[in-house]
Amino acid sequence: MSNKLRQQQRALARMDKRPAAGSLAQIVDDPVGIGPDRTITIDMAKLPPPSNAYDADFAWIEHKPGDVRLFFAKRNRDDPKRLRTRLELRYPPESLLGHFWRNSREFHERMKAFTQQWPQAGGERDKFQPEQMPADKEHSEWSNFEMMAHAGTEALIDFYTLPVSGIAMFVKGQGSSGLKMTPIVRVQLSVFELNRLLDSMEPIVDEIRRNLPEGFERTFAPQEKQS
Repeated sequence: MSNKLRQQQRALARMDKRPAAGSLAQIVDDPVGIGPDRTITIDMAKLPPPSNAYDADFAWIEHKPGDVRLFFAKRNRDDPKRLRTRLELRYPPESLLGHFWRNSREFHERMKAFTQQWPQAGGERDKFQPEQMPADKEHSEWSNFEMMAHAGTEALIDFYTLPVSGIAMFVKGQGSSGLKMTPIVRVQLSVFELNRLLDSMEPIVDEIRRNLPEGFERTFAPQEKQS
């Protein structure tokens, strides 16, 4: 086995472990606040970057009522019919609507305009159907908050989670001590793949919006703090 393959396997294996105390991905609570209307707010500038990282060639979303899953995958260069790895992020529908989609509208439009300057980029992507391809290794996590960015053709999504127990206690009026943000993983991908992912979300968001009780996403989904 080559040294490069060993390094790749060790890197993915680390995704199966929670960060140890004292690592960069330790639980932090400074970013979390409470808005005047009792919504949970997150100060994006205070969020620490996740220490776990995943390099993705493909990204897609799957949805059924009450269930949203974001998938990221690494292509198997030596076998184009298989994925080397696949990462699944389970994401609450109310958080997808209340934050992921709502807070990315301007970012999405700017990114779309940028990718349109590269009409030939990403042209090979339509030849692949990663949703149908088996993976040599896979891993799953939960997330309910994220931060996206791109610089040139590089893009990333940082995923975080607030524990459901802390959210439930807060909603019931039992204080905010359980609202501690935990970094999960940084997904690195091309700006073209991220734009493709957001484009594909629109019909799913419309369906979630039709079925979600009014105001539900503002009660249970953390919001980005406005400066």
